[in-house]
Amino acid sequence: MPEFSQVLLLVVAIAIGWSLGRWRRPDEEAHRDDSTAPSYYQGLNFLLHEQPDVAIDSFVNSLEVNRDTLETHLAVGNLLRRKGEVDRAIRIHQNLLARPNLGGDQLHQVHMELAQDYISAGLLDRAERMLKDLVQQSPAWRRTALRHLLSIYQDEKEWDKAIEVGKELVPKKNWLRSGAPVDDDTYRCLAHFYCEKAEQARAVNDLHTARADLKLALQYDRQCVRATMMLGHIELDCGHPQAAIKTLKRVFTQNRLYISEVLEPMHQAYRKRGEELEFTDYLTACYDEYPSSSVLLKLVELIEKQQSSELAEQFLAQQLKRRPTLRGLLQVINYQAPKVTDSGRENLTVLQAMLTELLQEKATYKCDHCGFSGHHLHWLCPTCKHWGRMAPIRGAEGD
Repeated sequence: MPEFSQVLLLVVAIAIGWSLGRWRRPDEEAHRDDSTAPSYYQGLNFLLHEQPDVAIDSFVNSLEVNRDTLETHLAVGNLLRRKGEVDRAIRIHQNLLARPNLGGDQLHQVHMELAQDYISAGLLDRAERMLKDLVQQSPAWRRTALRHLLSIYQDEKEWDKAIEVGKELVPKKNWLRSGAPVDDDTYRCLAHFYCEKAEQARAVNDLHTARADLKLALQYDRQCVRATMMLGHIELDCGHPQAAIKTLKRVFTQNRLYISEVLEPMHQAYRKRGEELEFTDYLTACYDEYPSSSVLLKLVELIEKQQSSELAEQFLAQQLKRRPTLRGLLQVINYQAPKVTDSGRENLTVLQAMLTELLQEKATYKCDHCGFSGHHLHWLCPTCKHWGRMAPIRGAEGD
């Protein structure tokens, strides 16, 4: 067992011992051979002999359940759940619920712990029922229960239920004067839930429903880049390139980091209108305001197509002096390779392969909440489960 867990177990043992001494009745002081103390010292013996699991059972069995010792029992149950011993945690919390001397908020607290046990065990139906009861019966635990319900519905991809719960977590208009907390993360969640519904509608070519869901997403989060990108794609699919351009341009004002994600659909829309020169002007303005490898390479592509390879190469070299990047360097090598001798070309080919492999290994997206990185844009971070926190990586090795 890890040393940290052993320390935690020892702290729990000491806390239980302190509790036994702290709340021993006066008449118990005269009878030190009571039945509880031997069990406690036996638990310490198990702990010292590296039998922590047996020690926990001994400590729990030796400590009476009452209002004063509840927190100790809950701490042990929490420890077991974090260790992955969910069945034992469930038994401890179910044992607490069976005690008639607990009531009110303490009883609701135990219900909350048991619901979390069920979630950890994958018994989501049981957890859902228990959390719904807490929402109805306990004002103190209502928001916590709603958050756990939101997590369950999110994992189960039950977006309508998730939206219903999310709306309960954000302040209604008549709550604003009461000082109800405003939770930006919940607004972001709701926006992405509607985006998920829009994805489903778009998959069956129900573009009317998809549009409606995306507009609702933007009502909850005006900065939802995902919703704007999807609306732009829908306009493009419907043969409305001008509307697609207008929509996709909003991405740059919402969050500049995502400009690289809309370059291709914007190029397609401008090409359909025969306005590639206007696209070049737009990207030039974007690059002047916010230098990006993706925008630079797209500009180089457009200059080469509209003018010449020499001018494109010159432009690339000038911009790399201002902001060198590996992707830009690789493009320089691509331009230079055909111009050098056979021996020099061989060296450049080796360097070309090395840079290509290096860039393929480098993550291109990173979550700004937990630091998770990868090669794909996940709207829901796989690690911290936060929505809309992954974005293209900036810097010499990124965008």
